Amino acid sequence: MVVAFVGRSAESAGILRMQNRVGNVICDGIKGLSPYWDQIDGIFDATSASAHQFHWELAQEYKKWMIDLTPSRQGTPIVPVLIGKSNAMMLSSEYVANYSMITCGGQSAAPLVHGIAVHAQEISDVEISSSIASLSAGPATRSNIDEYIDATENMATLLTGCHSVKSILVLNPAEPPVMMRTTVHIRAKKFAMAEIFTECKEIERKVRQYVPGFDIVVAPHLAGDSQVSATARVSGAGYFLPSYSGNLDIINAAAVETSRLHMEKMMDVNAKMVR
Repeated sequence: MVVAFVGRSAESAGILRMQNRVGNVICDGIKGLSPYWDQIDGIFDATSASAHQFHWELAQEYKKWMIDLTPSRQGTPIVPVLIGKSNAMMLSSEYVANYSMITCGGQSAAPLVHGIAVHAQEISDVEISSSIASLSAGPATRSNIDEYIDATENMATLLTGCHSVKSILVLNPAEPPVMMRTTVHIRAKKFAMAEIFTECKEIERKVRQYVPGFDIVVAPHLAGDSQVSATARVSGAGYFLPSYSGNLDIINAAAVETSRLHMEKMMDVNAKMVR
């Protein structure tokens, strides 16, 4: 259940749309949550990287978990499909936790990065290139480009151990708007191609359980000397945002899935304590 929807402008499109849709619509920022903290389990922060630190401090004060949809790199980076597959992606054993959704490009690239990297030897370079429709990039995305690059590159380093990583984000102004596409290039000494192909197909199937529009449209393949490449496309569900906003769908879906998995783990932890 959504307890409150919080913004900073009473005239913003999001605030106006939420009127009469949720119980409490707050227009003066996170401080407006003061009367409602005892009703809240956790918070989804979709503001900006610079604002997230203060929001997380408040969440800790009131003992709430937080899902960070900004590229602040404050929390533990999480890609739901990789929980249990990568030691770099672990759920907290504490109720009060901060999970970073990295970036939309990070969510779409990580399955490919992992699927290739686990069957590669001596990785020397990683490149991630994402293209999204310009119309799907809001003001926070545009002002956080540097943070986006840093967070996406950090994700690739965590998954591969490689520090030679490059991330690129293209805001494509094409009309009609393009679907989100993310391409991953990994250079290494040796690849097990059959295992990479199988791994990526299985990961694609699992990602589609929470992001139905995720498709690997260019399968992993040798692309030049000692390099494997693959491309994923993300189409939005089209419920409210247009289908070309796959970048927004994938990070939102990852956030919801992470919150669900976190609460499931907390139930398991509590059950073990009772025993």
